[in-house]
Amino acid sequence: MIVDLLDNAKLYESLHSDFQKAFKFIQEFRQGEKEDGRYEIDGDKVYALVQSYTTVPSEQCKWETHDKYIDIQYIVRGKEVIGYAPRNTLVSNTGYNAEKDITFYEDQPGTDICLTGGMYAILYPWDGHKPKCIYHEQSDIKKIVVKVKL
Repeated sequence: MIVDLLDNAKLYESLHSDFQKAFKFIQEFRQGEKEDGRYEIDGDKVYALVQSYTTVPSEQCKWETHDKYIDIQYIVRGKEVIGYAPRNTLVSNTGYNAEKDITFYEDQPGTDICLTGGMYAILYPWDGHKPKCIYHEQSDIKKIVVKVKL
């Protein structure tokens, strides 16, 4: 897991050949906000999901991982906690859903990562994460999740 400000994205572009495309989409979004939905960046190799929601208590959120994609979760507006736990410490309660590239897990304690507008987290397949959690108080979130294929 990597957590940083968008201003430092160039530091991480060399970690994957498609990270530059992902960060370019986020930068362009900031200059002309888009509606919620899916946006193709490079076919199924890189695409973005623009989301709006209100954060909820941690016990209502779900631990998850992905096998085929890296998530870059960027907060446009609002503040939230994303729980973090190593994947090998989590116990699946659903098994892997190949169609949606997701595995859900039983609830457990983890490390709280607090994200505010302008921050992002890069989440690899070995990074268990629990997004959408309240950070001190409920917050209306605008988020971009860019999916980058491994």
